[in-house]
Amino acid sequence: MFRDLGLPRSLLIYGVCVPLALLLGFLLATPLDFSTMFFLALVVVALLMPILLKWHHFFLVASWNAAVIVFFLPGQPTLGTVMSMVSLLVYALNRTMRQKSTALDAKYIKLSLLFLLAVVLITAKATGGISGRALGSESWGGRRYISVLSAIAGFFALTSQSIPKDRRWLYASLFFLSGITAVISDLVYVAGPGFYFLYLVFPSQLASLQVLSQESVLRFSGFTWGSQVAIFYVLMRYGIRGTLDIAHPWRLVVFLSLVAFGTLGGFRSALITISVVTITLFILEGLLVTRYFPIALMAAALFGVFLVGFMDRLPLAVQRSLSFLPIDIDPIAKMDAVATLDWRFQMWRVMIPEIPRYFFLGKGYAFSASDFLLTQEAIKRGLYTSYEDTLIAGDYHNGPLTLIIPFGIWGVIGFVWFCWVSLRALHANYRFGDLSIQNVNRFLYAYFIARLFFYLVFYGQFDLDLSVFTGIVGLSIALNNGICRPGSAVPIAPAQSPERKSDEVALAPSGAP
Repeated sequence: MFRDLGLPRSLLIYGVCVPLALLLGFLLATPLDFSTMFFLALVVVALLMPILLKWHHFFLVASWNAAVIVFFLPGQPTLGTVMSMVSLLVYALNRTMRQKSTALDAKYIKLSLLFLLAVVLITAKATGGISGRALGSESWGGRRYISVLSAIAGFFALTSQSIPKDRRWLYASLFFLSGITAVISDLVYVAGPGFYFLYLVFPSQLASLQVLSQESVLRFSGFTWGSQVAIFYVLMRYGIRGTLDIAHPWRLVVFLSLVAFGTLGGFRSALITISVVTITLFILEGLLVTRYFPIALMAAALFGVFLVGFMDRLPLAVQRSLSFLPIDIDPIAKMDAVATLDWRFQMWRVMIPEIPRYFFLGKGYAFSASDFLLTQEAIKRGLYTSYEDTLIAGDYHNGPLTLIIPFGIWGVIGFVWFCWVSLRALHANYRFGDLSIQNVNRFLYAYFIARLFFYLVFYGQFDLDLSVFTGIVGLSIALNNGICRPGSAVPIAPAQSPERKSDEVALAPSGAP
């Protein structure tokens, strides 16, 4: 076109790049200004657009659990949150230019999430809207709304297209292993101020417990979350049977080492989650009537003997992680664990009578910044109990309460509907999915069951846990090209020559069936 007009291509390039460079130079004089960051974000997105158009789905899966933040956006959202929105937008643009949709069939799950989305938006509209601290508003809570919306958007983005067969193990591995980046936050603080610039990319909140617990129980929360996702990867790749395989003893050594590293955060919830996932997977693999059951009992007994014999020599954070077991631990670690449990019980006793008040119209996430800050000051002066600011922020440390208080009975109905149809979909993919990824399908089914049980019984926060649930079921549907039906399982072909082996079988790990 430009040749027809008699204009050289270089003229066009200079005509765009020179003014853009001048504008960037002017804006960089105030690099921390919101307009500068916003414009830089637009430039970066424009430059990356060709890559995003082709690889947006891959980047979405790889960043879902990554502990990485986009520092130049308001509120510093996680990379997974941003990619959920970007991937859904790219799919919408592609859909407008194509007559045929590439979205996978998951009608009932999508309907349940759309119902839940309507409940969230109506509640937000009726209780103060969606605003937040990052936008300069006096009303806070917008970040939690964004977390819920991005979890729902992420599911639609994950199921916008299927994962290529020769890359299914790669996608499933990156989905979990990207969470290892949580360890970097703790390592940065240990390395010292010279490395603090890395907190522009990795969330400093993960190192907050390390900062606050210097004089008591030193805790490394990043190590806990990083080790946890690595454990889940081992279980997904090899299963319980493959992990306990005596022909590969290093697998069990790696598994136990990761569990040990995971206790450095001092979180009881982490060990309970790993235990519930492991037990659920053990049952699904049908190992209760095999030789692996006495092996597991013997390993548990040896673990108990080790704890009893060396408990007093273990770090306080490790002892705190094990404080839910009937064993003697250091009084400092025990007091630290019991104190957090006591204020949670007190808070629940206050909030449970409030359920009828928010039964039909939830409280929402919006809350007054002034009330929150004044309450924190009153707590410091000893005028309020230690959990009053938590009540205002809506962080009740209880899964059902973080759902029914903000969104009422309608939110509960939407979530129960979503969980029911998701469990049916995961079970169908586990039973009737491709046998070459049976380990993945079995683990995703067990992981969803375990996380739902933990969310309902032990601990949960709806705005954070919803992304866990939508991510699990969304990945399963993308891996299996939808929801499998009876008779759709693809058996592994009999012995083939190495030259004719498919890429998928060659890429499957040794623990896969």
